[in-house]
Amino acid sequence: MLQQTTENWVNRDNTPPPEFRPAPIVSLPEVIAFIRRRLLMISLTCLATMGIAILYLIITVPTFTARAQLIVDSKVPTADAAAVATIVQSQIEIMKSDSIAIAVIEKLSLAEDPEFATGHGSGVISRMLGWSRPETKASAVRRTVELFERRLSAKRVGPTYLVELTFESRDPDRAAQILNAVAEKYITHQLDRTDLQDETWVKDRLSELSAQASAARKAFEDYSRNKKDAGESAATIDELAAAAESSKSAYDNFRLVLRKMEATRQLSSPVLVASLVSGASPPLRATWPKPRIVLGTSIVVGTLLGIAVGLLRDLMERGTRASWEAWKGLQLACIVAVPTVTSGDVWTKLTAVFSGRAQKKPTKSASLSGPVTSMRKDPMPSAMRAPTSPSLADRPRSRNIVRTASPIWTVTDAPQSRFAESLLEIKLAIDAMNRGGERNQVIGITSMQPSEGKSTVAAALALLMAQAGARVILLDCNLRNRSLSAELAPTASSGILDVMTGAASVSEATWTDSKSQLAFLPVGNSSRPIYASDVLASEKLSRLCQILRDAYEYVIVDLPAETSSMDVRAAAHLLDSLVLVVDAGRMNVGVVERARKICSDMDEIMLGVVLNKADVELVKRYGLRS
Repeated sequence: MLQQTTENWVNRDNTPPPEFRPAPIVSLPEVIAFIRRRLLMISLTCLATMGIAILYLIITVPTFTARAQLIVDSKVPTADAAAVATIVQSQIEIMKSDSIAIAVIEKLSLAEDPEFATGHGSGVISRMLGWSRPETKASAVRRTVELFERRLSAKRVGPTYLVELTFESRDPDRAAQILNAVAEKYITHQLDRTDLQDETWVKDRLSELSAQASAARKAFEDYSRNKKDAGESAATIDELAAAAESSKSAYDNFRLVLRKMEATRQLSSPVLVASLVSGASPPLRATWPKPRIVLGTSIVVGTLLGIAVGLLRDLMERGTRASWEAWKGLQLACIVAVPTVTSGDVWTKLTAVFSGRAQKKPTKSASLSGPVTSMRKDPMPSAMRAPTSPSLADRPRSRNIVRTASPIWTVTDAPQSRFAESLLEIKLAIDAMNRGGERNQVIGITSMQPSEGKSTVAAALALLMAQAGARVILLDCNLRNRSLSAELAPTASSGILDVMTGAASVSEATWTDSKSQLAFLPVGNSSRPIYASDVLASEKLSRLCQILRDAYEYVIVDLPAETSSMDVRAAAHLLDSLVLVVDAGRMNVGVVERARKICSDMDEIMLGVVLNKADVELVKRYGLRS
């Protein structure tokens, strides 16, 4: 019990299990590999964002900002910084108040200005959607005031009495005009308070009384010099003297009131003096949009977005990448990545038409996505029972391999295709591997799982070799699923099983392609239950393979899938090399782990891995070719 617990915590090679291993740190080579992998995506994203930025610069109306400075000073000296800040901030709020805004809007008729009227579009949309009430004149003015206040800003310049005013507009001249009007209205506003209005009225009245008193005194003096009648003169002089005295008395009274008002105002609050330091002038350059900032931001955003999309793609491909990394852990050479070929390939059909070859319509269809439906489904999973083979006289005289629209024939119909070139790489790998100076003659083709396309790869490889002039025979040793026999020799009545039992000779059971001279030996039939592992491990099959070695240069053996049975291990003694076909789209870490034990047992004959139905660009990105 203790031993089992220990083995659960530590593997045989003294390495901790994956759940106890530290998380890997991203290294510089991984970053470089990611950039190489996703460089095109990042570049395209950057170009897209830059295009959007350029379009934004084209359609966006430039905005100009006018600037002006005011000084707000107090005649009453104060050393309190907080008091000064309060005074200045209070004046800033007055500058930004609605009263100033409304006064400027009315003075410059901004409510009729198209620049300020365009902001009302959202209100029209809101009314159409039923989100707001119908717009009135008051609401239009209110909207204009809000837009005006959003464009007007005021801030204190450091610890001083200076206030900087700014206003944004599409027209630089209009921006300067509006800002100067704001400064003017603010300065005028300082004189519009009630006490200052009363003081101004008293001053005006005092001026009138002074003029009246002067006129009365002048009339009295003139009449005194020009008097003629003593009786009438005395009465008139008295009247003029009384009027002059009354005017002087009224003037003195108003003058006393004015002095009291000035004294009261000086005692009640400090006197603020606001003046314009620098008026607003039309700006020469637009403050927004700035091409450098917009384009620079678009490049940064595009790069980050491209990296994010690349990371998302890597995350989506994490399972496949982890599986491929596990394949690397097996230290098996990836011979080639075979691209997907559909059975209805246009090139194949066009070539067949122009070459004058009439293709037979197959009863079953083959493609790289999986083998054809087998001829017979046996209810017994571990054994196959076939009908008794007919006599030799009943067999057909012509045993020509049936040509269909299967991807197998792409190597002859489209010899320059990527599919054909990938199979050529498999042939070169086989020819380059000599074991003890002997030729690599018997090559087994297997897969990790059923329906990964190994039968198609085996047949296409054999056809490619035969097309090159070599003597090649293809054996269907997949006794559990006779898909290859159903594809190439659907009417075969004898095959490997018949040859092994002596019911037929090799020449009688062999089918041939008339153009490439490819030989094919189907499974055949048997009158008794057949166990695949027993047949593959038998001495009879070994002697048959030896006969075929002497007659052919290459013997391509289509084997069952590795994970489905022990058949491949049973056939190992027949093989010089073994090629493992893997469906790149179905590969996962679990399959890799199950294959690890099988590959360790067959390491001496394992030639390498063929990634079938692979995205070639994806394979290049992850560097699976070794």
